[in-house]
Amino acid sequence: MTRHLGLPVVDLGRLDGGGGSTSDIARAIRSACETAGFFYLDGHGVDARIIADAFEANRRFHALPMARKQAVASNRWHRGYLGFGDAKLKSSARYAPARQANRLESFFVRHEVEEDDPDFRSGKPLQGPNQWPDDAFFKEAVSAYDKALRRLGMRLLPVLSLAIGEEAGFLARHFAPPSTALRLNHYPPAEPTPEDDVFGSHPHTDYGFLTLLAQDAIGGLEIETTDGSWHPVPCREGAFVVNIGDIFARWTNDVFNSTRHRVVTPAGGRDRYSIAYFFDPNLDTFIECLPAFQGGEARYQPIRFVDYFAERLDANYSRRDAEPDGGSDAS
Repeated sequence: MTRHLGLPVVDLGRLDGGGGSTSDIARAIRSACETAGFFYLDGHGVDARIIADAFEANRRFHALPMARKQAVASNRWHRGYLGFGDAKLKSSARYAPARQANRLESFFVRHEVEEDDPDFRSGKPLQGPNQWPDDAFFKEAVSAYDKALRRLGMRLLPVLSLAIGEEAGFLARHFAPPSTALRLNHYPPAEPTPEDDVFGSHPHTDYGFLTLLAQDAIGGLEIETTDGSWHPVPCREGAFVVNIGDIFARWTNDVFNSTRHRVVTPAGGRDRYSIAYFFDPNLDTFIECLPAFQGGEARYQPIRFVDYFAERLDANYSRRDAEPDGGSDAS
């Protein structure tokens, strides 16, 4: 396994006639997850045009007048526009509440749930329709990206199953279908401030299973190392940044590391754009320590994913203070 600026690089393309086996890739991913908790993913197979169009859609949406963005303001299922400063870290696995709101704005698309779906009609948490701005290019580009990242997440499941010591089909049973969230982020620039807790995204761990991040070249993403210092995770051309979240860590009794990370607000008049894709189990999945990681005492009580997820979202997103459902992580 190679490294780039100190982080592991996993080349998924080695599975496609590139001289690697599924078990080789699984070992590389396990090593990355047990240490950094982050890695670059090369050879992922997502077309560069799909990624470029999604970034163009991101920039176009956030350049709209505020009235047009607010026309698709985040609904009770947390799909749509989340305004600047509307997210504040109050609940995190390893951090005290932040005093300041995150300095970003976002647009969320989640797994689609039609209005005639039984889960929607029964009022099940987080199950509702997406919202879209009045822009055909935006919907086409973002939908194409969402589908491509979902395919990539499903493609990773057999390798991740082997990485946790299970048979290749193990995780797929818990992702039938997956719950997903696509977050288009815009971090406006800001001048330096004397306050020490002003961030684009405050130090946090991600709530769910796996995050796949595409970011521009501006920089700002940082991960916390074991000595408490912060290490930048710059853009690697053509690669996704992948990190595991708290649910994957719970499944492995924290053997896999849900690493703390943050986004430093860009300075010098430069806007930062990123697209975070959160690939999570089916909402009804029961999360408990897997047998292979039960050598010592289990650190967490078993919990249904939707109950855990909704509790975190309730705490961290202002729209959920007044409405039943919402939220996700940043990066």
